[in-house]
Amino acid sequence: MPFTARPNRTRSFLTIALGAMLSVSFLAACGDDDDATPEEAFCDAGDSLETNVQALGDLDLVAEGTDALEEQLGAIETDLTDMKETGSEVAGEQIADVETAVADLETSLNDLGGELSVDNAASAIDAVSRIVTSAQAVYTELDSTCP
Repeated sequence: MPFTARPNRTRSFLTIALGAMLSVSFLAACGDDDDATPEEAFCDAGDSLETNVQALGDLDLVAEGTDALEEQLGAIETDLTDMKETGSEVAGEQIADVETAVADLETSLNDLGGELSVDNAASAIDAVSRIVTSAQAVYTELDSTCP
């Protein structure tokens, strides 16, 4: 009896599964986020910045601690990066001012050293206030740029 090769069903299944995964990945890459214009992406990042700065200003530093502050700070830094990447010529100076205030807050957090007290929290609270204030200038630019 001659030997006849059997189809390798495992290999066929893996090929089909790999093809399906690649198709799903390709479709996900072509989602709505890629359809946004640079102006829309800039404005969306500005909206996110406003939300995150508001949340930063609303934090109860004593009750929520430095972890919550650092988390919110990270979100703000992401928003600023997104804004610079999508519209650096718009509000560039104002964004730089917010970045300076963010750097000041990071310095204050480093100075806290994980030990939060009424005395050493004052500099962090002052830095948060400067972020909120400097972000107002960004919002003014957004109002004139974004629909």
